[in-house]
Amino acid sequence: MSESATHLDDGPIVVGIEPGLPSRIIETAERTAGSMGCEVIFAYVELNSALVELEYTEPRTRDSLDPAIDEEMSAVASTIKGMLGSALAESRVQWSFRVLAGDPASALSRLAADVHSRMLVVGTRRHGGLHRVEEFFTGSLAKALAMGQDRPVLLVPLNRETPPAE
Repeated sequence: MSESATHLDDGPIVVGIEPGLPSRIIETAERTAGSMGCEVIFAYVELNSALVELEYTEPRTRDSLDPAIDEEMSAVASTIKGMLGSALAESRVQWSFRVLAGDPASALSRLAADVHSRMLVVGTRRHGGLHRVEEFFTGSLAKALAMGQDRPVLLVPLNRETPPAE
Protein backbone atom coordinates (compact mmCIF):
# COMPACT_ATOMS: atom_id res chain seq x y z
CA MET A 1 0.00 0.00 0.00
CA SER A 2 1.45 3.37 -0.96
CA GLU A 3 1.98 6.11 1.58
CA SER A 4 -0.91 8.14 0.15
CA ALA A 5 -3.27 5.15 0.17
CA THR A 6 -5.69 4.61 3.01
CA HIS A 7 -7.99 1.80 4.04
CA LEU A 8 -10.58 3.48 1.78
CA ASP A 9 -8.47 2.78 -1.31
CA ASP A 10 -8.13 -0.97 -1.17
CA GLY A 11 -8.94 -3.97 0.96
CA PRO A 12 -12.10 -6.01 1.31
CA ILE A 13 -15.48 -5.15 2.76
CA VAL A 14 -16.24 -6.90 6.07
CA VAL A 15 -19.88 -7.85 6.63
CA GLY A 16 -21.39 -8.93 9.93
CA ILE A 17 -23.84 -11.78 9.31
CA GLU A 18 -25.91 -14.20 11.37
CA PRO A 19 -28.59 -16.82 10.74
CA GLY A 20 -31.94 -15.38 9.70
CA LEU A 21 -30.67 -11.98 8.59
CA PRO A 22 -32.54 -10.59 5.59
CA SER A 23 -30.98 -11.15 2.18
CA ARG A 24 -30.79 -7.35 1.84
CA ILE A 25 -27.46 -7.35 3.71
CA ILE A 26 -25.91 -9.90 1.35
CA GLU A 27 -27.26 -8.07 -1.71
CA THR A 28 -26.05 -4.69 -0.46
CA ALA A 29 -22.58 -6.03 0.30
CA GLU A 30 -22.38 -7.74 -3.09
CA ARG A 31 -23.45 -4.62 -5.02
CA THR A 32 -21.11 -2.39 -3.02
CA ALA A 33 -18.14 -4.73 -3.51
CA GLY A 34 -18.95 -5.08 -7.20
CA SER A 35 -18.97 -1.32 -7.68
CA MET A 36 -15.69 -0.98 -5.77
CA GLY A 37 -14.04 -4.01 -7.38
CA CYS A 38 -13.15 -5.66 -4.09
CA GLU A 39 -13.65 -8.86 -2.10
CA VAL A 40 -16.27 -9.36 0.61
CA ILE A 41 -15.55 -11.14 3.88
CA PHE A 42 -18.72 -12.29 5.64
CA ALA A 43 -18.16 -12.82 9.36
CA TYR A 44 -20.33 -14.58 11.91
CA VAL A 45 -19.56 -13.84 15.54
CA GLU A 46 -20.38 -16.70 17.88
CA LEU A 47 -21.63 -15.11 21.09
CA ASN A 48 -21.42 -18.31 23.15
CA SER A 49 -17.74 -18.85 22.48
CA ALA A 50 -14.57 -17.72 24.11
CA LEU A 51 -11.32 -16.69 22.52
CA VAL A 52 -8.58 -19.30 22.70
CA GLU A 53 -6.29 -16.79 24.39
CA LEU A 54 -7.12 -16.68 28.07
CA GLU A 55 -3.74 -15.95 29.63
CA TYR A 56 -2.77 -12.27 29.57
CA THR A 57 0.92 -13.00 30.14
CA GLU A 58 1.36 -14.66 26.76
CA PRO A 59 1.68 -12.64 23.56
CA ARG A 60 -1.34 -12.44 21.29
CA THR A 61 -1.12 -14.17 17.95
CA ARG A 62 -3.53 -14.35 15.05
CA ASP A 63 -4.46 -17.94 16.02
CA SER A 64 -5.11 -16.99 19.64
CA LEU A 65 -7.95 -14.70 18.56
CA ASP A 66 -9.85 -17.37 16.62
CA PRO A 67 -12.65 -19.20 18.43
CA ALA A 68 -12.48 -22.78 19.59
CA ILE A 69 -15.29 -24.20 17.43
CA ASP A 70 -17.58 -26.85 18.85
CA GLU A 71 -20.16 -29.03 17.08
CA GLU A 72 -23.04 -26.57 17.51
CA MET A 73 -20.97 -23.67 16.17
CA SER A 74 -19.91 -25.83 13.26
CA ALA A 75 -23.55 -26.50 12.33
CA VAL A 76 -24.48 -22.80 12.49
CA ALA A 77 -21.41 -21.84 10.45
CA SER A 78 -22.22 -24.52 7.87
CA THR A 79 -25.78 -23.23 7.57
CA ILE A 80 -24.61 -19.64 7.07
CA LYS A 81 -21.96 -20.67 4.54
CA GLY A 82 -24.58 -22.64 2.60
CA MET A 83 -26.93 -19.65 2.64
CA LEU A 84 -24.14 -17.40 1.33
CA GLY A 85 -23.21 -19.94 -1.34
CA SER A 86 -26.80 -20.03 -2.59
CA ALA A 87 -27.27 -16.27 -2.48
CA LEU A 88 -23.94 -15.57 -4.23
CA ALA A 89 -23.90 -18.49 -6.69
CA GLU A 90 -24.26 -16.20 -9.72
CA SER A 91 -22.08 -13.42 -8.33
CA ARG A 92 -18.79 -12.35 -9.84
CA VAL A 93 -17.70 -10.88 -6.52
CA GLN A 94 -15.04 -12.85 -4.67
CA TRP A 95 -16.16 -13.67 -1.13
CA SER A 96 -15.15 -15.67 1.90
CA PHE A 97 -16.63 -16.58 5.27
CA ARG A 98 -15.13 -16.46 8.75
CA VAL A 99 -16.30 -17.45 12.23
CA LEU A 100 -15.20 -15.12 15.02
CA ALA A 101 -15.62 -15.16 18.79
CA GLY A 102 -16.29 -12.70 21.57
CA ASP A 103 -18.04 -9.36 21.55
CA PRO A 104 -19.44 -8.76 18.02
CA ALA A 105 -18.31 -5.13 17.73
CA SER A 106 -14.79 -5.93 18.94
CA ALA A 107 -14.50 -9.07 16.80
CA LEU A 108 -15.66 -7.32 13.62
CA SER A 109 -13.42 -4.32 14.33
CA ARG A 110 -10.44 -6.62 14.91
CA LEU A 111 -11.10 -8.46 11.64
CA ALA A 112 -11.51 -5.19 9.74
CA ALA A 113 -8.17 -3.97 11.09
CA ASP A 114 -6.42 -7.30 10.39
CA VAL A 115 -7.49 -7.38 6.72
CA HIS A 116 -7.21 -3.60 6.19
CA SER A 117 -10.89 -3.43 5.34
CA ARG A 118 -12.19 -0.43 3.43
CA MET A 119 -15.54 -0.57 5.25
CA LEU A 120 -17.84 -2.57 7.49
CA VAL A 121 -21.42 -3.51 6.59
CA VAL A 122 -23.97 -4.43 9.27
CA GLY A 123 -27.72 -4.39 9.66
CA THR A 124 -29.58 -1.98 11.88
CA ARG A 125 -31.67 -3.36 14.68
CA ARG A 126 -34.71 -5.40 13.82
CA HIS A 127 -38.21 -4.39 14.78
CA GLY A 128 -40.18 -5.99 17.58
CA GLY A 129 -40.23 -6.24 21.34
CA LEU A 130 -37.87 -9.21 21.61
CA HIS A 131 -35.18 -7.42 19.61
CA ARG A 132 -35.56 -4.28 21.73
CA VAL A 133 -35.04 -6.34 24.88
CA GLU A 134 -31.98 -8.01 23.32
CA GLU A 135 -30.57 -4.61 22.35
CA PHE A 136 -31.18 -3.29 25.87
CA PHE A 137 -28.97 -6.04 27.33
CA THR A 138 -26.36 -6.34 24.58
CA GLY A 139 -26.35 -2.86 23.05
CA SER A 140 -26.55 -1.97 19.40
CA LEU A 141 -23.86 -3.50 17.21
CA ALA A 142 -24.42 -0.85 14.53
CA LYS A 143 -24.04 1.96 17.05
CA ALA A 144 -20.96 0.42 18.68
CA LEU A 145 -19.25 0.01 15.30
CA ALA A 146 -20.25 3.43 13.99
CA MET A 147 -18.97 5.14 17.14
CA GLY A 148 -15.73 3.17 17.49
CA GLN A 149 -14.33 2.91 13.96
CA ASP A 150 -11.76 4.75 11.92
CA ARG A 151 -13.30 3.29 8.77
CA PRO A 152 -16.77 3.78 7.26
CA VAL A 153 -19.67 1.65 8.51
CA LEU A 154 -22.53 1.03 6.08
CA LEU A 155 -25.78 0.45 7.97
CA VAL A 156 -28.39 -1.61 6.14
CA PRO A 157 -31.91 -1.06 7.47
CA LEU A 158 -33.68 -4.27 8.44
CA ASN A 159 -37.42 -4.22 8.42
CA ARG A 160 -40.38 -6.57 8.55
CA GLU A 161 -40.95 -6.58 4.79
CA THR A 162 -37.50 -7.97 3.93
CA PRO A 163 -37.49 -11.79 3.83
CA PRO A 164 -34.58 -13.64 5.45
CA ALA A 165 -31.88 -15.13 3.24
CA GLU A 166 -32.29 -18.85 2.62
